[in-house]
Amino acid sequence: MPARPLYELAAGYNNLFELVLDDTVDLSLLEEGLESIECELKEKCANGIALIKSLEQYAAAYKQEKQRFERQQAVLENRIKRIKEWYRQNLDAMGKTKVPTKYGVMSVQNNGGKAPLKVDNQSLIPEEYLTVVPEHKEVNSEALYAALKEGAVVPGAHLEERGRSLRIR
Repeated sequence: MPARPLYELAAGYNNLFELVLDDTVDLSLLEEGLESIECELKEKCANGIALIKSLEQYAAAYKQEKQRFERQQAVLENRIKRIKEWYRQNLDAMGKTKVPTKYGVMSVQNNGGKAPLKVDNQSLIPEEYLTVVPEHKEVNSEALYAALKEGAVVPGAHLEERGRSLRIR
């Protein structure tokens, strides 16, 4: 973020620039500030342009920083997933389900909820489990899931294991 506006602002506009950057300042106070600056119309408009362009540059800088932070966040979240998966695999291999530490408890447990539905080959799914949409057929996941859960064998689909995940409390 630039330290000062890149455009030369008159003294009153420098103060106004600082107020604009303060997100706690009420908008009506900013409008009063604009109205209170005494100068010729041409000078007032020139300073208004400089103020707006400076603020646009700040906004662009914030946008770039936001994108950089989002990329860093995604990288960190991916690394956290990888590290958790590494611990889960190793604890599973050692037959350990819970390890208490001074920072918390690391435990491996079966995931709860519904077993994930995996459609291996939609063309093999019987018509009774398909929903007709004007352009194509779609799998009726709820009906297919219910049938598989009751033990039906449906070509082209099966229920997968719920899987396991690492929990840190």
